[in-house]
Amino acid sequence: MRPYALKPGEGWTYRFGIDFTVKAGELVPGRGAAITEYTTQKGEEPPDHMHPTEDEVFYVLKGDVTFRCGKETFEVNEGGFVYLPQGIEHGYTIQSEGQVRLLAITFPTQMVQGEGWGGFIADLEIEGELIAKPQSDLP
Repeated sequence: MRPYALKPGEGWTYRFGIDFTVKAGELVPGRGAAITEYTTQKGEEPPDHMHPTEDEVFYVLKGDVTFRCGKETFEVNEGGFVYLPQGIEHGYTIQSEGQVRLLAITFPTQMVQGEGWGGFIADLEIEGELIAKPQSDLP
């Protein structure tokens, strides 16, 4: 693995219901985190779900979102952050009118580190339609 930089909007963009731009994916062995950025709006929220092998964090770049995790609810506005541990059902509801932009970071829990964790971003990379990739030669 070697270092790389991406320009704004650059990455591996997959159509998986909506378009997700992967900045660092899960398929590279030994990687400790996956990072994706995407824009979405009301009505495009995923159903409540859980990740058995990974923790997930969201940083809200634009908009207002209500996150649910187990029995807790978090109002997260532009510039806000939420941490969602693995194994707990979670989801979110978009509160803003218009588009919301999110940065999602997933990483394996300690018990699966080093083995690959086959989480959501891996599903996206394997099953999604690759519609754009960086111009430069990146790993």
